[in-house]
Amino acid sequence: MRLRPAVLLLCLAFAAGCSREPEVFSIRNARAHVDMLAGTIGSRPTGTDANARARAYIIDQLRIFGYQVRVQESDASRPELGRTARVANIIAVLPGARQEAFGLLSHYDSRGDTPGAGDNAFGVAVSLEAARLIAALPDRQWATYVLVTDAEEEGLLGAAALMTDPQVSGRLSAYINIESTGSGNPVPLFETGPGNGWLVSHWAKGGTHPRGGSYAIEIYQRLPNDTDFSILERHEVPGLNFAAVGDSYTYHTARDTPERLSPRALRDAGENVIAIVKRLQHADITARDERTATYFDIGGTVGISYGAGVAWVTSALAVILGVLAWSRITRFLIREEGVGTWLLGLVWMILAVVLTVAAMIAAAAALRAAREVYHPWYARPDRLFLMLVAVGTAVAWMVARFGRWLPARAKGLRHPAVAWTYTLPAWILLTLFMLWAAPSAAYLWVLPLLTAGALLLISPPSNGPVLRIASLLILAVSATFWLRDTVDILHFVVAVFARLPIITPVYVYPAVIAVAGLMIAPALFAAVVRQQRLVRPSLATGLVLAAVALTWLFAWLAPAYTYEQPLRRYARAIQEPGASESIWKVGSLEPGLDLGPGAPGGWTPGDRDVQSIPWGRLAQPFVFSTTAPPLPPSPASVTGFATAPLGSGSSVTISVVPKEAALSVSFVLPAGITPTSSNFPGVVRLGRWTATFYAPPPEGIAWEASFASETPDALKATRVAITSSGLPGAPGWQRIPVWLPQERMVWNGWFTWVLDPSAPPPLEPVPPLR
Repeated sequence: MRLRPAVLLLCLAFAAGCSREPEVFSIRNARAHVDMLAGTIGSRPTGTDANARARAYIIDQLRIFGYQVRVQESDASRPELGRTARVANIIAVLPGARQEAFGLLSHYDSRGDTPGAGDNAFGVAVSLEAARLIAALPDRQWATYVLVTDAEEEGLLGAAALMTDPQVSGRLSAYINIESTGSGNPVPLFETGPGNGWLVSHWAKGGTHPRGGSYAIEIYQRLPNDTDFSILERHEVPGLNFAAVGDSYTYHTARDTPERLSPRALRDAGENVIAIVKRLQHADITARDERTATYFDIGGTVGISYGAGVAWVTSALAVILGVLAWSRITRFLIREEGVGTWLLGLVWMILAVVLTVAAMIAAAAALRAAREVYHPWYARPDRLFLMLVAVGTAVAWMVARFGRWLPARAKGLRHPAVAWTYTLPAWILLTLFMLWAAPSAAYLWVLPLLTAGALLLISPPSNGPVLRIASLLILAVSATFWLRDTVDILHFVVAVFARLPIITPVYVYPAVIAVAGLMIAPALFAAVVRQQRLVRPSLATGLVLAAVALTWLFAWLAPAYTYEQPLRRYARAIQEPGASESIWKVGSLEPGLDLGPGAPGGWTPGDRDVQSIPWGRLAQPFVFSTTAPPLPPSPASVTGFATAPLGSGSSVTISVVPKEAALSVSFVLPAGITPTSSNFPGVVRLGRWTATFYAPPPEGIAWEASFASETPDALKATRVAITSSGLPGAPGWQRIPVWLPQERMVWNGWFTWVLDPSAPPPLEPVPPLR
């Protein structure tokens, strides 16, 4: 719903009674699709038989629902990444009264090291069940596209090919993308655009379980992630991007199984999608505007959106009312207790904040130091969060207790106004900063400040009971925006940092909790503070110290990693041309080797350089390297290599034929050499021009390039790198060595054979490594 500032606070107050009836979406049907794609079929990398089986299943389902289905086969490329892939996108259309179409977008491929239940059988299942319901709608105004892309995991190459289809690019007017970075709720709207105002309003009005906030746009823009949505956004097609983000431990791991996927996530996503689609049947999806909406949900029951005009008016009102309320309250306090006491209280408040944050950081560091791992909270992060809250509360309480040693004339009033005279300036400054730095997230500060400014301005500063009631209302609004989303963000951050090649800084979680605390704690303090002192403050001191001890012990006893929340580890093996040994590396965020029986010996700390390719290093904080017997024969062969003079330069042609599916083939030029033309796009990676082809077809590929000045002899130093996510001959569907333990760990493997295309092929294969 689109709101004016005057009614915004009323909507916040009465949101709990505004939930909507859910649409008819069958979780059983959606679950059956997930079980088939991620269970029966399993891992579905681009170019594999499993990928083809998944494609056939999806096509059959859509045809049963009455859709006209075709497959777009293309060698898709993204020149900015230097990547190409043979893709097979599913394009299904259901006619409407008009030619313009609304689309449901998902991808059916997965990585080779995961069954891909969440990423992204989840999105496909929601799309299929929604497609069934859409087919049953009477009087459809718009045509419906169900677009299921391939090779999303290889750099969004399927989506890149999709937008070269003239029917899709010409008719698609709006769409919903359904993705996943986890296996559970919530399933928020985390990205929109371009010109999202008109489309977001339908999410706000129609979503049965609206979850999301425009603050997520600011977070997502700063993460090393991408979805098919990004490709369509560049073609200026308006869309909504949803993703399951709960239980992100499973993302891109072997634990991403159908059993792990939450039924509630399927339900919420499916009912939201079908409700939005129904609303859009009565809207003009061809309309375009430049409005960018601020949007958020209240308790998962009501969605609210408003445009830039309302956002700026609301922000200006919040700042003005905040300044006026602060001035009124501060004048009252200075009149009652004097300027000196007020300034001393300011210093005391700043000291309390600094000591509280420092204590939480120190507590997190102490927990890390007391354990054998760097991330002891990973499997049970709630224990860490409770401990940090307990420590912060205890330190704030102790600072307050030390105030009793101040001279009597230096002690200020015990009054709700005290909290607001020091809090309002902080809220105002934070609001102004966020309006500049992250405008899509600024509402998280603007609306609590607006509420505080309005209520405190009409409340008599001297009337403690009235101020306490006002503080309770402010607390309700602030907690609505900050409490639930802070918990969600903390859990999400734990999983995100586990995927980054850095040790999580100990200040990350205290910082998030401190920001949320700054928006919640002052209103709570103002609501409960009384002029009368506690009868037994020592009892309160004992309780907070006991809470610190118990929560710290609880966090210390927590398992760092479990089967359900495993440590992510990475294995890489590289066979250089002509080498009698292979180079092996294992790495993770934690120290220690922890390998099973049968592992090669001679491991040494540190990453070993690979001479033949520039990107052979393993980017992890802790890496161990060794050499081992040669890898099995390469799963692809160079079948042709030819160079020829071309004017003042030369040309090269290299043919490669795969022996198995789901490989990547990289053509790596010598340092300093860049082609003037190439049939596959390439980029310079760490000083070497590289073009990569994912999932080459069984008949093989041929790379052709020309050069302005290089001689044919210089091009003989070109290398071909063949990479697989599995080791030929290794057991299990992941095809990784048995000495890589799996009980509390998950492994992502890359196995690379560097071939010299100018060298004759080997006469005899070497035995496989077990």
